[in-house]
Amino acid sequence: MIAGLVGTGRFEKQMILSKRAIHHAFENNTDKHNTPVHEFVHLLDKLDGETDGIPERLLEHKYIIPWTKLMHDEMESINNNESDIRKYGGTNQGEFFAVVSEYFFERPDLFEKKHPELYQMLVRCFQQKP
Repeated sequence: MIAGLVGTGRFEKQMILSKRAIHHAFENNTDKHNTPVHEFVHLLDKLDGETDGIPERLLEHKYIIPWTKLMHDEMESINNNESDIRKYGGTNQGEFFAVVSEYFFERPDLFEKKHPELYQMLVRCFQQKP
């Protein structure tokens, strides 16, 4: 069963979610998972034409290189089992951005404590503190 996805082709720029995924996302706010947030972030990431984990339309240009460095450093930590960020975030840059955004919105206090630089970068990106 597919919980959620961002469409392509005739479904380009559309997010498709299962009802079950939506209910689960908002029933449990301690697991750092949220399929609607995850898929919505893919849509935001894709605003510049690519789902590459670099939110060029959301971050000021001066933050793109620091974001990319943070992303690569943390992906390495994830892949070396040295991070509490979900393993799926280590698969590629696009998934990293979506997975850390889930964590940011689901467990902001814990995320800020464990990943202060990433937290501040996402505060800039989303222009809010959850």
